[in-house]
Amino acid sequence: MTIETSTYQKRVDPRRLPEDAPNILVILIDDVGNGLPTTYGGEIHTPTLDRVAGSGISYNRFHTTAMCSPTRAAILTGRNHTRVGNGQISAIANDFDGFSGIIPKSSATMAEVLKAYGYNTAAFGKWHNTPEDQITSKGPFDYWPTGYGFEYFYGFLAGEASQFEPTMVRNTTFVDHPETSGGNDHYHLSEDIADDAITWLREQKAYAPDKPWFVYWAPGASHGPHQVMKEWADKYKGKFDDGWDAYRARVFENQKKLGWIPEDAKLTPRAETMASWESIPESEKPFQRRLMEVFAGFTEHADTQVGRIVDEIEAAGDLENTIIFYIWGDNGSSSEGLYGTISEQLAQNGIPTQISEHIDALNELGGLDVLGSELTDNMYHAGWAWAGSTPYQGTKLQGAYFGGTRNPMAVSWPKSIKADPIPRSQFHHCIDLVPTIYELLDIQYPKVVNGFTQDAIDGVSLAYSFNDSDAEGQRSTQFFDIMASRGIYHEGWFASAPGPRTPWVGGIPKGIREWSPLTDQWELYHIEEDWSQANDVSAEYPEKLEELKALFLTESAKNKNLPIGGGLWSTALYHPEDAPAPDRTEWIFNHPITNMPESTAPKLGKVSSSVEMEVHVPENANGVLYALAGMGGGVTCFFKDNKLNYEFNLFMVRRTKIQSEAIAAGNRKIEVESKLVDKIGGPMDIIIRVDGKEVASGRVPNGMSLHFTSNATFDIGTDRDSPVSLDYFEEAPYTFNGSIGKTSIKYSGR
Repeated sequence: MTIETSTYQKRVDPRRLPEDAPNILVILIDDVGNGLPTTYGGEIHTPTLDRVAGSGISYNRFHTTAMCSPTRAAILTGRNHTRVGNGQISAIANDFDGFSGIIPKSSATMAEVLKAYGYNTAAFGKWHNTPEDQITSKGPFDYWPTGYGFEYFYGFLAGEASQFEPTMVRNTTFVDHPETSGGNDHYHLSEDIADDAITWLREQKAYAPDKPWFVYWAPGASHGPHQVMKEWADKYKGKFDDGWDAYRARVFENQKKLGWIPEDAKLTPRAETMASWESIPESEKPFQRRLMEVFAGFTEHADTQVGRIVDEIEAAGDLENTIIFYIWGDNGSSSEGLYGTISEQLAQNGIPTQISEHIDALNELGGLDVLGSELTDNMYHAGWAWAGSTPYQGTKLQGAYFGGTRNPMAVSWPKSIKADPIPRSQFHHCIDLVPTIYELLDIQYPKVVNGFTQDAIDGVSLAYSFNDSDAEGQRSTQFFDIMASRGIYHEGWFASAPGPRTPWVGGIPKGIREWSPLTDQWELYHIEEDWSQANDVSAEYPEKLEELKALFLTESAKNKNLPIGGGLWSTALYHPEDAPAPDRTEWIFNHPITNMPESTAPKLGKVSSSVEMEVHVPENANGVLYALAGMGGGVTCFFKDNKLNYEFNLFMVRRTKIQSEAIAAGNRKIEVESKLVDKIGGPMDIIIRVDGKEVASGRVPNGMSLHFTSNATFDIGTDRDSPVSLDYFEEAPYTFNGSIGKTSIKYSGR
């Protein structure tokens, strides 16, 4: 009953980690290939990658999945991408088991496990592993970073973002980004997440200095849109004037001189379907050169932000006992810019365009100097991506070739890894990080996490090779598949099938409806003798090829990778109507709303719909009634000097504008009806009515098939994202000066 008669025993929490447990920093750069960084023979300056590699070791046969979400899921869980539902990016996930876009709770991330063992955990930047229909301020939050073991998150949930006007999340709250970043008088996303990571590290050091930390830092760079301050792009002026073929030849020689690739490695030829630099008209070459200069500056800038974080760790006295995994790319360089573009979402929507359209639109915006700014969503020609994957065949989206899957990784841990310039050439995969970390910490992977019985891990630890460059490789088999571009590695051999689509060829692939994996032509490479997949020996070893094809099917069955090509289902090629979208077909907003993610908003511009608004129109009416998405593409309806305007911005290259005569002041019912003429992606007829009377109409030549952007929003009464229309760019967010009551949106039949 009393203190005097009670026995007090101070609680001592058991320590479940070694006393000297290291900090862990995983850096994941986006959409960059093997042939880009100066560290490994490229021509884009990467001083931080140089620093990490120089103080540790590098792997030159480390592999990813060839695509964003799949690689991230594999890194974080230690399981193959389809086995954890990520055979496809979340924006075009579907209901086949391996392509759901949901990491199951039976495959806990290393953040969950490390947190349970006593680590502080944080993630910054791009996430891209949350189902599209759950990206709202109301969750559910089970599949957000904080639901997967990260105690803190600051970044964006989608696959890409504007570097100047991103939609940002802190933990589970949508927040405005700061006005400036990196100590500069401008804002840039890469700088912002570096600032935030530095703040988190300082607070962690102050509040929990006895706890180790795990940080996952994944910028939007260098994924499209390629955006960076002009002075960074200008650093590369003239560096790429001789084009991608010459760049590739130079880098190949550099790689050999550095010993990054073997002396007998061959430079694979350019595909027949990809343009040579010589074939580009002289009038278009300045545009193509500047696109690469912007990309190079963007990429160097991202590496520089990594350097700021490493500097902070060193200043805190923690660098000696921090393991840094610097992964140069979640896949190879991206050819999704196709022939060079000012709006990179054109490729995902399968809309063919002419370069002249891009250049004409760019000239209206201000010419070449505008590339890389908030006015464009530019991305370089696929030829630059191919050059960035030197010496390999292929690019991002190709699981069949190392140009899509082979990404350098540098590992530094001064306390335990002796610096060694000799590359580690053991064949490994990004699923191998998780077991590596667990082995280094001497922890067993738990059988149950948060009440969920756990699936086995697919990865193999890399630790055996840390201080032995000649150690025999311990991974004998690995399968690859991204949208039916597939391959299988087994004991020095690699068999592959390119699949039905070539990522650098725009539009709908010829014969896609008749394609079958059963009739694909397979290739075979003896990669112990043929480093770069330069010599197809399938005709010489037909039995070996059949053996590996059978093994691929076995691995596919084990890893939920059936049906073959299942990841194509919800794309613009097959069933865009099944792409992730809200289940609803009707919305009622009783008041204006802002920051509704496009992925959960009405699909205006894709399907037949009507928007009805109760509006009080003032005497001098100006401002946005509603806006979906942003500068890179979207739909907006707004008043300008009393006139009602509708604009369909088809990814910057085609803008359809419809305008009424002046609308009288007063309480008005405004309706915008959009009717598909035929199928999704085709023409749409637009009719604007005020109080039931038609006041304007027109036809949009092309609707969109999937989405306008990955990370923009839907707003009523304002345009808080990058402005959809140039007509109010200088006045953005161009908030409506009247008042808006109820807004009703519903889908309708064709």
